[in-house]
This record gives sequence, C-alpha cells and structure tokens, in this order.
Amino acid sequence: MSSDLFRSPEAVDRSLMVACAVVWLLVLGLFVAAGVALADLGQSSAQSSSGDGTPWLLYTVIGVSAAVIVAAVPLLLRARNAGGAASSSSAPASPAPARPAAAARAAAPMAATARLRPGAPNAAVLDRIWLRCGLAVLTATGAALCAVAIATHLMAVDSVVASWVLYGVAAVITVGMVAIPLYFLRELRAQVEPAA
Repeated sequence: MSSDLFRSPEAVDRSLMVACAVVWLLVLGLFVAAGVALADLGQSSAQSSSGDGTPWLLYTVIGVSAAVIVAAVPLLLRARNAGGAASSSSAPASPAPARPAAAARAAAPMAATARLRPGAPNAAVLDRIWLRCGLAVLTATGAALCAVAIATHLMAVDSVVASWVLYGVAAVITVGMVAIPLYFLRELRAQVEPAA
C-alpha cells in the first residue's frame, strides 16, 4: 500500500514541488557563498587570507532564510490538512435538489455532446501536465544556477579549471532544458489527440 502511495500522481506532484523548493534554497545559499567569496576577492589579500570569521551579512541571510523556512512549514501543514478536510467533506451529505425543467433542457445538449465524445481529455490530467512541465523547467533552471554559483565561488578562490567545468555543466543543463517542454508537449498531444 505504501508503494501505491508513492506512485500516486499527487505524491509525484508533491515530490516535484519539494525538489524544486530545495533546489531554489540551494541557489540562494550558493549565491550568498559566491557573493562572500567575491567580496573577499575585492578586499586586500591580507584581510582575505586572515579568515577571521564569516561576515555578518552571511549570518543575516542564513537567519532570514531559516526563519522563512520555519514559518512556512506550519502554513504548508495547515494548507495540507485543510485540503484533505475539504476533499473529504466535498461528498454531498444529502441528495442533490432536482433541477428546474429549463436547466434540464439546457443541460441535455451538453450531455449528448459528452456522450458523443467519450474520449475527451481529462482536465485534471491536463493541469497535471502543465504543473509538471513548469516545475521541471524551474528545477532545471535552479540546477543550472547552482552550477553557476559554485563555479563563481571556485573562480573567486582561484580554482579556474573546476570553475570552467561547472560553467560547462550549467551550459549543458541550459541547452538541455529545451527537451523539457518538448517532452510535455508530446504528453499533452497524447492526451488531446485521441479526443479529436
């Protein structure tokens, strides 16, 4: 049963959201580290080689980031519980009231159209494709930015070869991102074309 839970579409969507959030938190931390390395590079060599401690700006950014994450966790849990409660209470407790005759006549052509097109694409599946495409593009963008931040830090501390290798990795990720919308466009067409 637990394997079915992890294979459910909602669990996959949640995992993609968490991965995207983690990548962008890494982007934030790595760019702060790169900024500190660049600031040290701009100072005199005696000051940068002494390494007396971490600048106060780095502690400030780390503290603000940690506060945002800690404040977001209860909100996410509350939203998850509210979503679960809303879906469980969405089942009608009593039978639906009878529709007026005019509404029934207006709904008849729509019902006939639905019967003529049994393979119409599912709106939830289409929404899921769009969501996953957006999350995949955002995650790949964050991964490329992580590589750029690490490469910038390495360049500032005089590791030139490793820095250029990581710039190359960022370029490969950026060029490869073209495949993400193409893949999801194929998935979208696979959902829409049978209905046509």
